[in-house]
Amino acid sequence: AEVVEKLADSDADMLEINVSCPNVSAGGMSVGADPVALANLMDRLRPLTDKPMIVKLTPNVTDITVPARAAVEHGADALSMINTLKGMRINIRNGEPIIANVTGGVSGPAVLPIGLAAVYHTRTVLPDIPIIGLGGIDSGEKALEYLYAGANAVEVGAAALFDPVAPLRVARELDDLLDSRPELAAKLAAGQTWR
Repeated sequence: AEVVEKLADSDADMLEINVSCPNVSAGGMSVGADPVALANLMDRLRPLTDKPMIVKLTPNVTDITVPARAAVEHGADALSMINTLKGMRINIRNGEPIIANVTGGVSGPAVLPIGLAAVYHTRTVLPDIPIIGLGGIDSGEKALEYLYAGANAVEVGAAALFDPVAPLRVARELDDLLDSRPELAAKLAAGQTWR
């Protein structure tokens, strides 16, 4: 709430509320996985700003449409999905977790199918909410998959850690792909989705 209050009068066009960070130990995952806690958080944050609020959802749930609905019903203007999957690694020399927090977020190509399914199912139950698809996008083709799954826009994350110009490359590749798909390009330009 403190951050939202500080950013309410900033030049930011919108705010992304990360309710699903697996890399922090103090309840980072629990809010995004619990629709009641998420609804309570949104009820607390929504009155603090008129800026559009995007809620970034966790894939670490049985049915992502449940927290998605809670977020939208309690003031989210858009959704971004997915955040990282909870995972861990073990140091084989000493048998201890490699990550100090024991578990952390898994991202990159491995999460692409999970992200696509999350967008697809959420678009089915929430046909009008803007959705930003993310998770495993490192090419224009993968970005296009998210658009066909029902995303309005896409975000490149982990790929930029290995290739700082990945977002620009993905955007160029996607632009080229959309040139050959005028029906999808027209829908996106009109604020619609493929599905």
